[in-house]
Amino acid sequence: MPNTEVVCFTEAEQQRIEDEIAKMLQKRSSRHKLNGIVICLHTGLRIGELLALEWEDIDFENALMTIAKTCRDGKDENGNYKKIVDRPKTYSSRRVIPLSKGLLALLTEMKAESKSNFVISDSNGNTVHVRSFQRSYELLLKRLGIPHKKFHALRHTFATRANERAMDDKTLSEVLGHKSPVITLKLYVHSLLDHKRKMMEQVNG
Repeated sequence: MPNTEVVCFTEAEQQRIEDEIAKMLQKRSSRHKLNGIVICLHTGLRIGELLALEWEDIDFENALMTIAKTCRDGKDENGNYKKIVDRPKTYSSRRVIPLSKGLLALLTEMKAESKSNFVISDSNGNTVHVRSFQRSYELLLKRLGIPHKKFHALRHTFATRANERAMDDKTLSEVLGHKSPVITLKLYVHSLLDHKRKMMEQVNG
């Protein structure tokens, strides 16, 4: 597998995204589902894994998140969109992710207000489809004036931050659900330029 260009958000862009979501949630509870973006930024979940996540997959006592499902958009016999929940395509995608104190607090707050079995739902407890969530994400970037990046950039952003903070390759690989650390290394061998500058300043300052 050749090295590919990893597109992710800068630390400043990530902070703006998280700050804006927090601000929107204070004003309109119907925006609660946008916390899913924050969850992805801090766990590296794929969008299908996020939207398939149910409260039974969160172990609040032990601060653990189990990833055992994914989902995609489909249509019923009447042509209406529906959520199709499946098992992950690979065994390595099924994993357990330890939750930070901040993320556990966020999920605890979300659970208290939730009207759904799913972690991500709208304010009425209705399921959220992949395309609908992608659209909400795109509108948020547009609102902030941040250049468009595919939703998968949230996963790349988590991996890049973890790499910058010296998370070991095996742990990062397991958190991301990669088959081996080799795949992780090939994808995330490059750090952001800003981080490289900081490191060079520390070495030469």
